[in-house]
Amino acid sequence: MTKAPYVPLVLVLSALCAAGCSPKVNDPADVQAVKDTAPAYDKFANAGDAAGLAAEFYAPDAVRMDPNQPSSAGAAAIRATLEKSYAQSSESIRNVIDDVRVAGGLAVAKGTFEGTSTPKAGGSAVPVKGKFVTLYERQGSGPWKAVWDIYNSDLPAPGATADGADEQAIRQIEEDWAAAMVKGDLAVLERGLAKEWTLTEDGQTTTRAQALAAFKSGAYKVESAALRDVSVHVFGDAAIATMVVETKGTLMGKPVPPLSRSIDFFVKRDGQWQAVSTQNTAIK
Repeated sequence: MTKAPYVPLVLVLSALCAAGCSPKVNDPADVQAVKDTAPAYDKFANAGDAAGLAAEFYAPDAVRMDPNQPSSAGAAAIRATLEKSYAQSSESIRNVIDDVRVAGGLAVAKGTFEGTSTPKAGGSAVPVKGKFVTLYERQGSGPWKAVWDIYNSDLPAPGATADGADEQAIRQIEEDWAAAMVKGDLAVLERGLAKEWTLTEDGQTTTRAQALAAFKSGAYKVESAALRDVSVHVFGDAAIATMVVETKGTLMGKPVPPLSRSIDFFVKRDGQWQAVSTQNTAIK
């Protein structure tokens, strides 16, 4: 009689596990359980319940990665981040998970959110819209909870426009002014300055008419003008431009400050940006 070859028990168990113990992938019940976390999240968030959201949605060692600030690691840190946010504004949002991938006890979901956020200090509700990716882990035989959670907005950052066209238009106005001052091109200066424009410099105020008259008469002469560190922030039909201006010139025969910080305040009228105020501070 021929003896059967000896096969160690551990290899038998390994083979059986490989055949029947592989983790479940995209099980419909698991996928739905993860999707159900979105309305649960909304319930806590819209109620401003930081403690409930931190405890029920996030795992104890979870990491929440909010935009424009450091990550919050652990349930206590996440709760503190949420409490700070809910103290500043009330939310009315809806999260939708549109795709879930599950492998065993881990799942990753991606989705979108949309709604409004209303400042508690007063003011109108502002739109909220964006997307997220969240990694979940099943807590033993219990619920799925987030372990890594990251999101970002689809909307422009405060002070910025979606395509950057207004920012670029204002930067171009600033560059055109610098060139016009050297050339003595009054038409360019007149076009970009609103009728109520004023210049505040060293505690003195100059009106639009006075400034243009100084250029026209030659009392203000500019040999060169260069801009650097130009930054533009747009808020609807208003904008602020800040920069450092390097100038070589004279006013009434006296040298003007060679280096200054300048702030221009703009408004958009009939589709065109015009400055309504300028403040210069000499850099000494």
